[in-house]
Amino acid sequence: MWLRFLQCPWDGCGCNDEASRPPAVDSNRFDLGKYMNSIDIGCGRKKMAGSIGIDFSAMSDADIVLDLNKEKLPFEDNSIDFAFSSHALEHLTLDGFFNVLSEVYRVLKPEGQFKLVVPYFTTTANFANPFHNNNICFNEHTFRFFSSDVDTDALPRYQYQTPSCPHWGLRYSANSELGIEFKTRKISFFYFPAYRDLDEQARFEARCSMTNVVEQIVYTLEPVKPCPVRPETGPVASGADPHQHLTAQIDYLKKQVAHLDAKGVTSPDLVVAREYADKTTRQGDFYETAGVISPANFLVLELDDTIQRLQRLIDTLA
Repeated sequence: MWLRFLQCPWDGCGCNDEASRPPAVDSNRFDLGKYMNSIDIGCGRKKMAGSIGIDFSAMSDADIVLDLNKEKLPFEDNSIDFAFSSHALEHLTLDGFFNVLSEVYRVLKPEGQFKLVVPYFTTTANFANPFHNNNICFNEHTFRFFSSDVDTDALPRYQYQTPSCPHWGLRYSANSELGIEFKTRKISFFYFPAYRDLDEQARFEARCSMTNVVEQIVYTLEPVKPCPVRPETGPVASGADPHQHLTAQIDYLKKQVAHLDAKGVTSPDLVVAREYADKTTRQGDFYETAGVISPANFLVLELDDTIQRLQRLIDTLA
């Protein structure tokens, strides 16, 4: 099965003559029980045993031939236990990528799983491949944008947290509603030989800073059904008064500054914090800090970052 990863199942069809292609198979003839309720999307010529193969090419091993960029999967809602795809999603258009994810989400049972393999984005061969149509950077962050979970068991926090994105789920970062959600159950990396024997911290640092460290990445996703309604995530998003929240932030910042001053601490972060604490005034729906104007919703983020920086200073004193 793993030999399949060495050959892209969508490449090398060699058949451009529509008349020479066998007719598509009627999916209504399939007994899903016989196939263990599993489907192989973009199966190419290496279809997963025991599954219904789906591909655009009639010259593949597909049981069902359809255009994954546009067409729906011919299965009922909540009817499939397991979906698999290897080196296929990168060949779809961007709309096709969303189409497949939406369709897989629709047909999977609530306890079903979707296992997919794609090339890791910092492999130089992937930069050069003209058949990778959607230019998606498949890495450990990709499916954060299909989750609203605060945390994940798929990775340790230090491998995904950033100052502006402390939580795992980024489903609402584009302020759009896809109507689908996946929980990331597991992420696996296929490392190049030079990195396979390093410890996890060293491998993480390598794949964050160099090319040709990881060849391909494997995700195991689970549909979350029913799809969660958009959560209210903050004072600006929730409709609460952002100015009341900002007042509380500034008051807290002043207490942090006073605490560190009493301890005799000096730090560039403390200088910045003191400026926010002492020189921020409200100007209608905006705020001015030492002559610099910020909208309320952005100042919330700036103050939160400053508060977190001071908290790290305070923690070092404990």
